[in-house]
Amino acid sequence: MKKQSEQILDCAEKTITDSFHFSHEAMATVYELYISNEDEDYARQGAQAAFAEVDRLELEMSRFISNSDISRLNAALPGQVIDLGIDTFNCLVRAKEMFEKTRGAFDISVGALYDCWLDDNRSLREPSLDEVQKASELTGLDLLKLDDDDFCAEVLVEGVKFDLGGIGKGYAAEKVSEILKEWSLEQSLVLAGASSVLCVSVPDGMNGWPVSLRNPDDSREILIRFDLKEGAISGSGRKKGQHIIDPRSIEAGPVQGCSGAWSLAPDAITADALSTAFMMFSNEEISDYCLANSGTAAIITSLDERLNPSGQSFQKFGQFWDSY
Repeated sequence: MKKQSEQILDCAEKTITDSFHFSHEAMATVYELYISNEDEDYARQGAQAAFAEVDRLELEMSRFISNSDISRLNAALPGQVIDLGIDTFNCLVRAKEMFEKTRGAFDISVGALYDCWLDDNRSLREPSLDEVQKASELTGLDLLKLDDDDFCAEVLVEGVKFDLGGIGKGYAAEKVSEILKEWSLEQSLVLAGASSVLCVSVPDGMNGWPVSLRNPDDSREILIRFDLKEGAISGSGRKKGQHIIDPRSIEAGPVQGCSGAWSLAPDAITADALSTAFMMFSNEEISDYCLANSGTAAIITSLDERLNPSGQSFQKFGQFWDSY
């Protein structure tokens, strides 16, 4: 699972004084819960149940665990059918959906391209055109066949490398939300690292959960504050952007022009995927996507000031921001 290396999204604890706060390390990040409830012991028990679910999902879906579903899928030969846990299968289904909706910008099969463009120490290298071409042939979710009846999968080409890091945190956040609802702890906020936030529901007497978006070039600068009333928000920053590979064209390579991207969406899975895709999208593509998908919005910071004629250090897309 991917790890957030810089804080670009913030839920200030001091502003959530009437909620209990719990945290847990998992998936190479820290999961946090803010739960509004009269009984702290009960809230803690519900949080522990939610965190146990995150741990279970990590064992099933992390490519860094040798016997996980994803590790077995990455080691599979063409024609070999891999039985999957229901959560891995459902996460792969959602990943394919976002792959199609973003026209390939969000792709969990970019492992070969990462290996091509990055050295062992994760610094950028200059691969040959032949290297990039071969890596591109091992990239794309059209190379993965899913069987809805038997919850299994088949990789059509040997050497494809899958990583659910770009969507796994959002999927886990949604599962946490389900458990909190089962415990009647709906008035909660879920944080999956410093980059993904899911509103389960808003406590009585609050306008929403307070959220701040920070400048990825200078985390001391807050770009915008708002109250999250529903849905989720996810962000990707420039340091991570240097390690985001655009799989749509062999000439594209690592993302260069975008400094940061935040996406709001009805669910955490979609928000997670879009924050990556929006790093690659043009302003026109982002605007068109938000217009075509209800409940979706974005904030983008660009490295090229000429691309933002408004004079602000960021651009807003989608109707959500009309009141901010």
